[in-house]
Amino acid sequence: MTPDEAAAAWIVRVEDGPLSAADQCAFDEWKVESPANVAAYERAEAAWNLYENPPSDPVMDAMRASALAIRPKPRRGLWAGVGVGLAASLLAAVALGTGLLSFGPQADAPQLAAQSAPTAAAPKAPDAGEFATAKGERRTVRLADGTSVTLNTDSAIRVGYVAERRLVRLLRGQALFEVAKDPHRPFVVQAGTNQVTALGTVFEVRLDANRMQVTLVEGKVVVDEPDDQSADSSAVMVPTVLTPGQTLVAAEGIKPVLAKVDVAQALRWRDGFVEFSDTSLADAVAEMNRYSGKQIVVQGPAAGNLRVSGVFRTGNPERFAAIVGELLPVRQRDLSDGRVELSAEGR
Repeated sequence: MTPDEAAAAWIVRVEDGPLSAADQCAFDEWKVESPANVAAYERAEAAWNLYENPPSDPVMDAMRASALAIRPKPRRGLWAGVGVGLAASLLAAVALGTGLLSFGPQADAPQLAAQSAPTAAAPKAPDAGEFATAKGERRTVRLADGTSVTLNTDSAIRVGYVAERRLVRLLRGQALFEVAKDPHRPFVVQAGTNQVTALGTVFEVRLDANRMQVTLVEGKVVVDEPDDQSADSSAVMVPTVLTPGQTLVAAEGIKPVLAKVDVAQALRWRDGFVEFSDTSLADAVAEMNRYSGKQIVVQGPAAGNLRVSGVFRTGNPERFAAIVGELLPVRQRDLSDGRVELSAEGR
């Protein structure tokens, strides 16, 4: 194991109670082996101390109990960038560091092709594999434990359930997770370098080029993001607990922002709509372009800085452009390459 993986395993065992004589000897020998081991353990210890949870918190209790049931094995870690962190991050690192799941090439992954079962049998819900949507498409996948995942336009996830963890990686786009309750089996979503952990709850995760957003609908989730936004995967992971109606935005190079959000407005995409509230036309167009192959372009800041509000159906850029032309002082023009241009009147 890497120093960080081993440190994550050792911190859980040390904090669980006095080590046996044999374990204490092994622990001391591991620290003496390398200064990197000592540094990794100090990072793990700092992360542990960052996250002091009340004993009555069932989410954290279950996560901790699950991690304590796992002992380190001499195999390499699997999720690059998970690093060391407490709650979701540090405890998940113990499970991930034991080699329970690989998100690498799919040659060894369970295949989801049709099996030789009788045709009359109902298909088994998947607990592994990749699922995706095309631009303008929405799709709901029900997983083996009863969890429902709704993928928005141009989105993809990779699923890999194991005995101690329900693990999903958001590869791109946006997904709503309605997690089946299991107090002994945390549900972990990784999006970029950030990680979201829950037991039974409803939440949405969106991943853009340099930005990740989590919106909690009900229940409780823990979001872990690197304290240092650099590429250093050894950075301590800082946990944030979200309550219903909150959203957390983590973008590269800036401090994460936690805010209240209108959940109903945020989830209108499930019904094929988006809602804007005093949004710049440039941002509104960027959002509408996610849902259609035919793109809208905004000509210049005079048009892009105009503000728009309203509920609009996705997948129909011509209709959106026409409505905007009625609401704002802009004119639309069809370009030779098939795009629709919006420009300020008089320009």
